[in-house]
Amino acid sequence: MARLIVPTDYSTTAEKALDQAFLLAKKDNDEVELLHVVVMSPTSDSPKIYDYIMSGKKEEEGRLKALAAERIKALGLPATTRWRVKVLYAEHFLVAITHRFEKSKAKLVVMGTTGISGLANKIFGSNTANLISKAELPVLTVPPSWKPTILQKLEFCLPPEEVPAHKKEINKWAKWMGATASIAYFTNIADAVPNQSKSPFPIKTIVTLPEEPLYEDLVEYSANLKATALCMFVHERLTVFERIFDRSVTGQVAGRVHIPMLALPIKAA
Repeated sequence: MARLIVPTDYSTTAEKALDQAFLLAKKDNDEVELLHVVVMSPTSDSPKIYDYIMSGKKEEEGRLKALAAERIKALGLPATTRWRVKVLYAEHFLVAITHRFEKSKAKLVVMGTTGISGLANKIFGSNTANLISKAELPVLTVPPSWKPTILQKLEFCLPPEEVPAHKKEINKWAKWMGATASIAYFTNIADAVPNQSKSPFPIKTIVTLPEEPLYEDLVEYSANLKATALCMFVHERLTVFERIFDRSVTGQVAGRVHIPMLALPIKAA
């Protein structure tokens, strides 16, 4: 079964996400699924329109296969690298990805972002941010400036008092990716030094300015990190007002950060 799903719109950014997924899958020879979603309007129910759209499926699958083979060769990965392709026709892009993730019992969705300007104007980048904000699936975002590499470190951003509640998840993802885990604690209180002895992971305290948005601090802090993914837990928004007006820090960081970001869903109680 596919462990990593990589939706693509054939852009350069999506290609980088595919490369990163192949490198992630390398450790345990996990399977990568390259997914292309063709959005169909309700009017596509017409038999003639439906047949016309479906007639291009083989061609689309061939394009995906060629892309996968090209990237495996470019990365110097072995012929035993496991992958598959999938073309889906659906009315809603995000719903299609969610259903595919659940049906295939996947581990992770890997998607590219288009940067802050693109995130506001390009459909693919916007879908990446929206998928994160839904807090339903674990998503690894790959920015356009990133050079895909083996990840050696996962930097989790959360208060020290929340570490015990997430210890199991942190260990699980670090083990699967073959990376070490550490905690980045952002605070605007200069003397807020956490007790290191109570944490199973190294904690780094970053003192910030009260007037600066947290996402700006996260982006600035992560700018010089190498072979590292910034990791954040995303909380589910339950009400319509929360979903519309509360733009998550995670979603804002995803469109600006220059290293991969792993967004892990936490269901609200």
